[in-house]
Amino acid sequence: MNCQAKALELKEFLLKIYRCKKKFELLVIDKKPKTRAGVYNIEKQRIRVYSKWSCCMSLKEIAIHEYAHHIHETEKRKNPNRRQERAHGQEFWRIYSALCCKAAQMGLYVDKHIADIVT
Repeated sequence: MNCQAKALELKEFLLKIYRCKKKFELLVIDKKPKTRAGVYNIEKQRIRVYSKWSCCMSLKEIAIHEYAHHIHETEKRKNPNRRQERAHGQEFWRIYSALCCKAAQMGLYVDKHIADIVT
């Protein structure tokens, strides 16, 4: 499956879990940067998932993580000054956990770390 098809599949997967209020773009990039499996660009509302990390973690897991950033930034941010609220703060992890749990309950994604608790 090419990157464009993977991106469409991942975006549909994310929207099944939670239909966010703001549009976003999702790209799958055929690279493996040294330090990131994915990235969310706040200004462009763009999620990038690096497909060569799939050997270490699933693309769905990476996509959920970046989608949590999108939801946090566009719907749930409590402090308008981004510099005063950490990117991976409590609110982000609450959103990420909720997305993972909902995906598991819907049978869309299995995370071995929470499967015994959620399902």
